[in-house]
Amino acid sequence: MGGLAGVFLTPGPVNENRVRIAFQPDYMATVMTGSRPQVILFHSEASDPRWPDAIQRALPEFEVRRTLDGIPPEDVVAAVVWKHPSGMLESLSNLRLIQVLGAGVDHFLADPRLPRGVPIARLVDPGLAARMTEYVLLQTLALHRRLDETAKAQRERRWTFIHPAPPERCCVGVLGLGQLGLSCASTLSAFGFKVVGWSRSRKHRPKFDTYAGQDELAEFRRRCDVLVLLLPLTAQTCGLVDAGFLEDIREGATLINVARGALIDEAALIAALDGGRLRHAVLDVFQQEPLPADHPFWAHPRITVTPHNSSATNPDTAIGQITENIRRALSGLAPLHVVDPRAGY
Repeated sequence: MGGLAGVFLTPGPVNENRVRIAFQPDYMATVMTGSRPQVILFHSEASDPRWPDAIQRALPEFEVRRTLDGIPPEDVVAAVVWKHPSGMLESLSNLRLIQVLGAGVDHFLADPRLPRGVPIARLVDPGLAARMTEYVLLQTLALHRRLDETAKAQRERRWTFIHPAPPERCCVGVLGLGQLGLSCASTLSAFGFKVVGWSRSRKHRPKFDTYAGQDELAEFRRRCDVLVLLLPLTAQTCGLVDAGFLEDIREGATLINVARGALIDEAALIAALDGGRLRHAVLDVFQQEPLPADHPFWAHPRITVTPHNSSATNPDTAIGQITENIRRALSGLAPLHVVDPRAGY
């Protein structure tokens, strides 16, 4: 990487000692021979290991580094990160973009030492949405066909016939209509399920009913046979699914959480399952991850645990947005999908 040169934006022509690299139609980057490279910092402990190489191939004029060891902090112009240590980005005085390697940003906004004035962009990845939609459809079908009860009958060596009801008899509620929620709702509707959706602000959809705001939340949840949680974690949504919420849902309903573990009051969830208000819960996200071995969720007969693998970002489908955002930020343009810290997403 030592042969890479620094990148500086100039609007004019280059001389014989410079090389032009196009970023935007009205901008170019000038590579200065012999200067230090500008750096893209990559940090993630859980993402696809192909990411650093994918970024380096897409942006060869930069140096992609996994740590800050041995490099001047002022050389870092962009950070592509997931669940970074608090304060990691504080010293990066020339940082122009924080690109989140996922759809949720709650852990970033919880860092009190984020550099001020640097835009944070969340990732809108079609591959992430596709894998999430597959998972939600899979688990919804399993709950609708009561495969949890079939598995229990098998363990007990009981031949139990459960009538296969058509999807039109099942109402699936999607709580959260962002990119992931809309993708799941549209696919479930196309598959034949009756779908309803809820979001903070009104979103009209021709193929399913939508609800909006706190005043319509109770009516929404009372319609659901399967409730899918796809809300961002904010001050308003933390602990939303509490005892009062669960007491007000349809008796025998089921729940799928693929959003954030902190949306749910864990003790209230177990009480609702033990009391029969909820028939089953599929949980892919948890307040503490990895889920401790002694956590009661593991052994609960009405809970399915999966290890936060409902979906993940894919370099093959997401590298384009990351490349575009870095180039936009360094060209003085607003990145795509910028986070509003006040809203929390």
